[in-house]
Amino acid sequence: MKKHAVSRIVFTSLTLFTFFVSFVVLAQQKPPVFRARIDLMQLDVTVLDKAGQPVRGLTAADFTLLEDNKPQSIEGFTAIDLPDRVVEGPVWAAKVTPDVTSNEIDNQRIFVLVIDDALSMGLLPDVPIQMIDVAAVARMKEGAEQFIRRLGPTDMGAVVFTQLTRLSQNLTTDHAKLLKAIQAFPRGGGGDLLPIPGRAGKGSACLGRIYSVGTMEGIVKQLSALPDRRKAIVYFGGELPWAAGPDDCTIFWRWRDVFASAQQTHVTINPIDTMGLRVSASSPPRQHEKYLTVADNTGGHAVVMNNDLEPGIQRIFQMNSSYYLLAYQPTNAAEDGTFRRLTVTVRNRPDLEVATRRNYWAPRTRATDEPPPPVPPPDVAALAGLLPLSALKLRATAAPFPVAGTERAVVTLALGVRQPAFAGRTPEQVEVLIKAFSADGDAKGTETQTIPVTVPAARADEDVSRYEVLARIELPKPGKYELRVSAHSGAADTRGSVYVDVEVPDFRKETLSLSGVVLSHALSAAPVAPARALRDLIPVVPTTERAFAASDPIAAFLRLYQGGGDRVTAVTMKVQIRDAAAKLVFDRSETIGPDRFSAERAAEYQLRLPLATLSTGEYLLTFEGTLGKTVARRDVRFQIR
Repeated sequence: MKKHAVSRIVFTSLTLFTFFVSFVVLAQQKPPVFRARIDLMQLDVTVLDKAGQPVRGLTAADFTLLEDNKPQSIEGFTAIDLPDRVVEGPVWAAKVTPDVTSNEIDNQRIFVLVIDDALSMGLLPDVPIQMIDVAAVARMKEGAEQFIRRLGPTDMGAVVFTQLTRLSQNLTTDHAKLLKAIQAFPRGGGGDLLPIPGRAGKGSACLGRIYSVGTMEGIVKQLSALPDRRKAIVYFGGELPWAAGPDDCTIFWRWRDVFASAQQTHVTINPIDTMGLRVSASSPPRQHEKYLTVADNTGGHAVVMNNDLEPGIQRIFQMNSSYYLLAYQPTNAAEDGTFRRLTVTVRNRPDLEVATRRNYWAPRTRATDEPPPPVPPPDVAALAGLLPLSALKLRATAAPFPVAGTERAVVTLALGVRQPAFAGRTPEQVEVLIKAFSADGDAKGTETQTIPVTVPAARADEDVSRYEVLARIELPKPGKYELRVSAHSGAADTRGSVYVDVEVPDFRKETLSLSGVVLSHALSAAPVAPARALRDLIPVVPTTERAFAASDPIAAFLRLYQGGGDRVTAVTMKVQIRDAAAKLVFDRSETIGPDRFSAERAAEYQLRLPLATLSTGEYLLTFEGTLGKTVARRDVRFQIR
């Protein structure tokens, strides 16, 4: 395969992490650590007792740090102690994705799950090329689901497939999206099985390895844009691509670069061998040592030689729940690219296990004549980060509707804006940029709009001003998209961004499909502009609010579509509301007759929500249309305050 084709493959694996690789912007975070000096080397250190439990309460004076057996002075120290995961919220929360996305992110930990389907699990030199270890795939899916269910409410996660990139899921605190990505992976493995060593020549043998290590390179690079925070990559795979020394595929040198970048930016790599207990004579000798080497070089934990992944997953969480950040200035300040060994121990406590990276490569002096990278326009830069910018607080909800007679769709977008309170009535001007990307990272549309809105003075009991703006973007065909939205407040000269996932049904072909659900607040105090921007598409004005008083007049709107060429028939529409315990508190069923469908085979459905009958708490609103054996469903989460 030609070099440029391989580069395209590797880039595609990373597209859910960045769409403007040259324009990475530091995410706005609350740094939990010191920033005393920029020349300090920082280490993440986990200390475990004999039972494998984190040891808390240590101080800088308890640690001894050596570099190449030479004592180093600890000049910065911070203890990070996160509470154990607390299962809270509605029982359906892990299964239902909110239809409103926010850019207000105050996460505890960041985990990226890499599913290495490029080097398919079970492909060994003496196994037929079309065979795959289904048990290994099942073990991978079960382990990944176990991992996701252990995430805390504010933990962020992502799922990246090295080959089936369209299944990947960007960083999110919505764990239902992560589970959906894992569950969508085929039981029989990935897509086209890739060549492996010894099968079809050197170039072919390298291809799968390049997929895998190239993905790791890109993820580490993008995670480095999140400063002062530990990030963990959790790798699930069978044949971890590795070379103990220089090789024809350059894997050795590429892993060295991965280690160097990970070590410098608080990224641990935790590889999990989904092949489990390797007892077959056909298994490569000492295969598990590859996993141990990768973990040792980044301070991660390897799960090997075990069919039960749960204990290893628990260990990874323990190591990322309580740890220490140590900073020191190396006594050897030479930027010579040399390999250096690290030793960290707890004084007078040989019974404790210290987990941290054991070595690093020193940086090399860079050429001073390198031109600086191009500076992107501010609105584009706001869309380029791994996480959205949150200086301007944004909430967004999107709903797809078809363009009659075509496979195209229009996505309506409501953007809720919050900013420091205006003391008086204030004219505002909001500049909105929307960029749409397919699941493969290809640009699929751009919309820009300048929206004037007059914002009333904030209420005396509130410290923010609120308003909503409406926009739309047209997408070329059905499928999964990510909308990246940038907004600039002229009155406050503040910019923010928010990333929204939207899935467009194939309205023309599916037997029955539903548009997105739009909620409308008839008496909302927040101004909306332009108020009639979507009137030609929908008869209501959307709101991003999902917390209501029992007395609020809230209506829900959606459309039903019958695709194909068969005669339009009656559809049963069931609407239900369940409380946090999943108890049914509202149930209505209605038949939508053929006469209610238009010439475009669409029927409107509206419902005034019975909020007055509900008590304080969280609720799940479900619309379920049934036509024969076809069921189409939309969910909306809301709250009564």
